[in-house]
Amino acid sequence: MIARKSLSFIQPYVPGKPAEVLFREKGISRIIKLASNENPFGPSPKAIKAIKRRLPEINRYPEGSAFALREKLASILKVKSSQIITGSGSSEIISMAIQAFCEPGDEIVFPHPSFIIYKILAYAHGTIPVTVELNRDMSYDLDSFFEKISKKTKLVILCNPNNPTGSHIRKNQLHSFMKNIPDRIVVLSDEAYFEYAEDPEFGTCIDWLKGKNVIVTRTFSKIYGLAGLRIGYGIASQDIIRTMEKIRPPFNTTSLAQHAALAAIDDRAFVEKSLKNNKKEKRFLTEKLKKLGFNVFPSEANFLFCSSKHNAVKICRKLEEKGIIIRPMTGFGMEENFVRITIGKPSENRLLIRQLRSIMNRRSS
Repeated sequence: MIARKSLSFIQPYVPGKPAEVLFREKGISRIIKLASNENPFGPSPKAIKAIKRRLPEINRYPEGSAFALREKLASILKVKSSQIITGSGSSEIISMAIQAFCEPGDEIVFPHPSFIIYKILAYAHGTIPVTVELNRDMSYDLDSFFEKISKKTKLVILCNPNNPTGSHIRKNQLHSFMKNIPDRIVVLSDEAYFEYAEDPEFGTCIDWLKGKNVIVTRTFSKIYGLAGLRIGYGIASQDIIRTMEKIRPPFNTTSLAQHAALAAIDDRAFVEKSLKNNKKEKRFLTEKLKKLGFNVFPSEANFLFCSSKHNAVKICRKLEEKGIIIRPMTGFGMEENFVRITIGKPSENRLLIRQLRSIMNRRSS
């Protein structure tokens, strides 16, 4: 075997089932995908127009540093453009952070259950993943992170709101944690879903850019509906960004993605529409799922994390026969009774509930 030994610990990342795959498997024409936390309304209309305008230019390489996009983000975030780095989704920013600051054998501490890519990237770069279990109610206990931090710890990853549980870190929790975190450790806050957070006490690590080694990653894949273009960004001190720029691949974000992101930022009507739907439909789904016997955990994101008395994997398969895709949590290293459901459009959510009711009634009869 010629591959690196650390890769033997990795199972390839398996995303939520694409609609195209279900079509090939079942031949179903109408498919509702509620598995990958995408914006159900599609991309921002302004982003679509921006892409169409730039299509004749795709024979040219993009502006490598995404200058215009970084300038725009800097003005919104009240930081310098030299504090921002762009990537092919926020996952690439996380990968660059590990490459830039971790030596082989260093430890990376992150929550469990959480985004699978943390473990994959840790092993891929020869570092050691160390997981911290969430509380039974899937909330964060940041004090427990200190129990796992050792002399080998170089990076701590906080997923906030957390994927797949939807749980979040409050300001007071974060304040206590950041005050006590050793200065030699880099804290990376993965905030892919922060736009959806409703709690006014939601804690973002952007408030800790000064005085601590902090990297905040965000994305255009969720609220802005640009998942297919793969564009995200990181915010940190100028020193940290300067170091990460040394290993940023050339032209790592496309010209279409950059211009679409620029346009999407300005489409406040689309963002407000998405947020309004998410807030209203989250309440609807929570209520209906509980009536069907699901335990629904509190969520500050655009999805719901649930457990069932029944086998959720089998429930997912039954739904796929009806053209509805939701996400079983076995791929996240969890038991078969857990599932994650993306919050869709009203019509999609109501069809989901009708089909779930039918499945649950057959199970109880």
